[in-house]
Order: sequence, then structure tokens, then C-alpha cells
Amino acid sequence: MQQRLIVPIAAFSAVLGVTASASAFAQDTCRQGYVWREAFPGDHVCVTPRTRDQAAQDNQEAARRRQPGGGDYGPNTCRQGFVWREARSGDVVCVTPETRTQTAQDNAQAGARRASAQAPGAAPADGNRPAAGYRLSGWSGWGRSAGIEYRYRLGLEPQNKRYATDVDAIFEVRNPQRETWEGSVRTLDCSQDALHGSSRVVLKPNEAKEVKYLTTNCGTQDRPSIRPNIVRSHRID
Repeated sequence: MQQRLIVPIAAFSAVLGVTASASAFAQDTCRQGYVWREAFPGDHVCVTPRTRDQAAQDNQEAARRRQPGGGDYGPNTCRQGFVWREARSGDVVCVTPETRTQTAQDNAQAGARRASAQAPGAAPADGNRPAAGYRLSGWSGWGRSAGIEYRYRLGLEPQNKRYATDVDAIFEVRNPQRETWEGSVRTLDCSQDALHGSSRVVLKPNEAKEVKYLTTNCGTQDRPSIRPNIVRSHRID
């Protein structure tokens, strides 16, 4: 006989300030199919999800790609075959020449890829763009729990009664393992360990997904917070 046991791995409280106004949201929100690059804090240049992943990988590899002991350009001199990314002034992360070229192209296209650049009256590609008053927090840092990597952000619309006591919990989860991961992305009640929201997730090796559901707001509309909790399903024979 087989049973499924949900084993909680980690739970913690976190507070994310939602400080962007409706106009700021409109200015920074990317058009359908694009996401913030996040090559550095506050980098809201809109790029493809693959480019964002590349930027994160380049940041992780930055130290290994520098010339040991420095060189003609000081301590940030790149090894042979790498150049500075230059996503902004002072960005000396070492990347391939192709990536630097792509970065320059993305910077040049930044304005056209924002939601605010869409023609007036035009319908969004997926028909699901958030309302004008909808606000999003920034992403949390990446964490790891129950064998997967995850980060999260919060969304709400202050004028909508639906968000009087709740917020949208938006998780990005990815599976770095070589086997399929099954479990749940959850949030807990503000004052106790009772389950308040949950979404079942199955991730193939190296697969990433976005998960979104409504959950209780443990903070205020100006500074919302949640209690995230990641669990994995285990089989017991």
C-alpha cells in the first residue's frame, strides 16, 4: 500500500514593500513575452526570459571570468575571450562578446518593450494584463528549499475589494535536479502554522515555472507580506 506524505521543509516570514505607484508600474511593466533583466538591482530593462537567465548566470560566473591578479584594466580585467557586459555604466561583469552585443541591443529596445509603449486601445496579446491600478513588489532573492530554487513577489490592486485582506502570491520555481520534483508551493496563516494557500507543482529536470494564487496578506497594502512554505511529496511504500 502506498501513501503520500507531505513533509514541510522550510517556512519563514518575509516582508516586501510595494512602493511603486500605478504610473510607475505602467512605466516599468514589460509587454507580453518580456521580463525584467535584473542584471543588477533595479535593472528593469525588458528582455526575454532566456536573456534574464543568462544575466543571472553571468553574474554567478563573474569572479571566475576575471584575469587572476588583474591586468591592463585593473582587478576587473577579463580573461581571454570575455569582455565587459556594460548593461549600465560601471557594469564590468565579464561576458562573451555576443552577450555584450545582445545587452546593447536590449538597452536600445527597452522603451519599445514596456507595456506603456503599446498603442492606445490595443488589446494585450494574452488578454490578461493587470488593471492600471495593479501593483507588484520587486522579486525576493532566490532561495532553496525541498530541493528546488524559488523566489516570489506580491501583487495587489488597492481599489479592488478582492485585495482588501489578500494579495497575489507569485512564485517562480525551478528544479536543478536530474529527477522530476513533485510538491506544493504554499503560504501559511499569519499567526499560526495553518495552511492558507497552496498550488500543486510538478517540475521536470531543469524546468522552471511561475505559480500564482490568492493568499492572505500578513502586512498592509503599503507593505504586504506573506509566509511562504515549500513542501515536497514523498512516497512511502
